[in-house]
Amino acid sequence: MNFYSIPPFLSASILFALFLTGITKAKEDRRSLLFSFLCLLGCLLNVDKLLLTIVKDAHLALRISRTDHLFLVFVIPLYLHFTMAVLGYKGLRLVLRTFYLLTFVLLPFTQKDLYLEGVSTLSFGFFAQAGPLFNLFLCLSGLSIGLSFALLVRGLSSERVSVERLRIKYVLLSFGLAAILNHFDVLAMKGYDFYPLGNFVFVPMSLMAYALYRYDLMDWAVFLNKGLNFILLFFVATSVFFASYTVLNHILPNVGPDITAFLSFFTSFVSSYSAFFWVQRFVFHFLEKETEERIRKIRDLSLQVLRLRDVEQIKRMVEQRLKEILNVETCELRRRGSEGVMEGLLHPKDPLFSSGFRLLFSIPSERLPSVLLLGEKREMRVFRGEEISVLSLLSNHLALSFDNALNFRELKDLTASLERIVEERTNELVRSESLAGLGRLAAGVAHELNNPIAAVMSTLEYLRDHMDEADPLRDDLSCSLNELGRARDMVRSLLDTARQGEDVKEPTDIHRPIEHALRVLGAELKRKKVRLEKDFGAKAPYVLGNPSRLAQVFINILKNAIDATEGGTIRVETADLSAAVKVRITDTGEGMEESHLREIFRPFFTTKKGKGLGLGLFVVRQIVDEHGGTIEVKSKKGEGTEFSLTFPAHPR
Repeated sequence: MNFYSIPPFLSASILFALFLTGITKAKEDRRSLLFSFLCLLGCLLNVDKLLLTIVKDAHLALRISRTDHLFLVFVIPLYLHFTMAVLGYKGLRLVLRTFYLLTFVLLPFTQKDLYLEGVSTLSFGFFAQAGPLFNLFLCLSGLSIGLSFALLVRGLSSERVSVERLRIKYVLLSFGLAAILNHFDVLAMKGYDFYPLGNFVFVPMSLMAYALYRYDLMDWAVFLNKGLNFILLFFVATSVFFASYTVLNHILPNVGPDITAFLSFFTSFVSSYSAFFWVQRFVFHFLEKETEERIRKIRDLSLQVLRLRDVEQIKRMVEQRLKEILNVETCELRRRGSEGVMEGLLHPKDPLFSSGFRLLFSIPSERLPSVLLLGEKREMRVFRGEEISVLSLLSNHLALSFDNALNFRELKDLTASLERIVEERTNELVRSESLAGLGRLAAGVAHELNNPIAAVMSTLEYLRDHMDEADPLRDDLSCSLNELGRARDMVRSLLDTARQGEDVKEPTDIHRPIEHALRVLGAELKRKKVRLEKDFGAKAPYVLGNPSRLAQVFINILKNAIDATEGGTIRVETADLSAAVKVRITDTGEGMEESHLREIFRPFFTTKKGKGLGLGLFVVRQIVDEHGGTIEVKSKKGEGTEFSLTFPAHPR
């Protein structure tokens, strides 16, 4: 082995590695099978040229070249076949079949002088000499390469998917450059002492190997990664062996070839063992470090989203971070419809594909079923298997985070609602307690008023009874006694109404609490100049109830009617119903808006700006419910209001 052997050795090694990688995927992809065959043909050609730099026998060199061309002749159809497979083109099938037919016709002539006449001895070793039929081979292979170039250029101009364009570019560049370099071998085959440029085919094929891994153009990245350590170690070991063998032959020319080979092998073994960990670190740093870093960031992101409690915040973070981590053009989280979705790489015919998306993941959230859509990577790389796996994990975490966020929001809203209700109930209790305190105070005042009223009335009655009938003061005393009696009755009604703690029900004439209410509000009726109409038509007016509580009902309703009916009319009617007593209170006041009718029984709702607490009708509703009755209201703005109350009748 000499210096001229190194380029064909490198080319043969790289092409053989690509052949092994392609053959592992041959069952899944026809392109991989055709590519591996082309790599094998290139490997055999470079093995041929490597051996021609080593052998010393011209006859053996010719046999080696003829054996190589027995396979090399298949490059005529394989170039075109591989190109058509890459592009998915089916328009030149007849031409392709013709190329295969001509290849099989030319095959037996490769072992004749008409194809290879012999070998020439050149400065770098032996080299086969072209015969007349070899020129036919050159024409056919040139035609195949020309058609392939034309198809690739046309496909490059029409292709819109970046990964497909990238695949065509690298195939065009690497195979085109390799074909051009190999055709320069014709100079050596014509007898010119010109080192074959085809020996440097490892340069474009290294470019192809880099593209296959970096952009995963044929889904080979996993196999290249697994085999790259072995290939590099094999390359190191072989290089060290041949270098050691050459150096030892010059340093120790008198040592036998067996000892030289043994020492070279030992040196190669020690070097390979020492370089093993260095090669692993180099491969990881050069090929896997970037992918591992992306996977680590996606895993961190999948844990971060579990801590968030807002759906929109989760969406913004995921879309922004995935764009940065994967360097994709578009990333979108969108709501999924009722239809199912197919996860994984999108088909070119899918409408989402034409929208710029390339990958889809389902987010199986129970509350918010969604999909994660990813566009193309800006550097035109495809998604690796490891990336797809960790993105699938992220989509499951997103489903959990969506459900947690929605549950948290509902819990937060419920907590706020409960806090609001507690606050309202607390205020209500405070006000009720205040009202109850005022009621107790009013009852105490009324009780204290009874004594002086009774004393004054007793004195006036005594004076009146001891006067002469003709005394003019007698009529004045009688009038004073009547007014004091009315005051006494009003105080008694106030006391009856204030006794709300005594919730003892008894058979009660419904007219009695109505009369109490009218007596308490008598002054209000006069002051507002309200005309009162009564029609107590109920013949069986008894109900089971608490008189003071029922009086409070009618006081609240009548007080509202008086406030709304200044100068108008209030009518109070009672009637017998089947097993019930009905009370209807109608006024000709200003009425209410329809929207207010749904709110009047709600606590603290009032239309009296600054004049009421909004508890009157709320209390009325509670008391009516306690007595098993019903209350209805009808009102129209400007036309008055009607309250209808019914209570279960009770036998006297």
